[in-house]
Amino acid sequence: MALSQLIYTSFPNFPIRSGSLTGPLGEIMSAGRAHNARNQISGILGVEVNRFFQILEGPPAKVRETFERIRHDRRHFGVQLKHFGALEERTFKDWSIGFAAPAFLPSGEPAHIDFDAASVQTILDRGRLLRRCGVIAEADLETPSASEF
Repeated sequence: MALSQLIYTSFPNFPIRSGSLTGPLGEIMSAGRAHNARNQISGILGVEVNRFFQILEGPPAKVRETFERIRHDRRHFGVQLKHFGALEERTFKDWSIGFAAPAFLPSGEPAHIDFDAASVQTILDRGRLLRRCGVIAEADLETPSASEF
């Protein structure tokens, strides 16, 4: 199966409480998990200080459709596409959410990065870091297993 990867950044239209999956952020998480499982999409939604970044991976047409739906979601604004390209192997085999809160990050890591100046590789590295150190994964939500891809 052909795979693609898409990375974008945006600004939330609601206040973010680090580590909290309530309100609009909880709705985004639940809807994303359900939609992504049905469409063979994996990735991560990173939550920085008043900034989102998302990495989506999956079949190219499904990733494009998902991005178009996300682009028009009123819960965020200032959506900037940073990367869309072919992918040989998934970086994020499930779908998760990560917070860049100092309490979660290794010492020396900044609480947030400058996404306007960040390279695609820097954003991917940040996603990996949040997946490893800052992710809140809820066991009661369905997550597609790697074998489903």
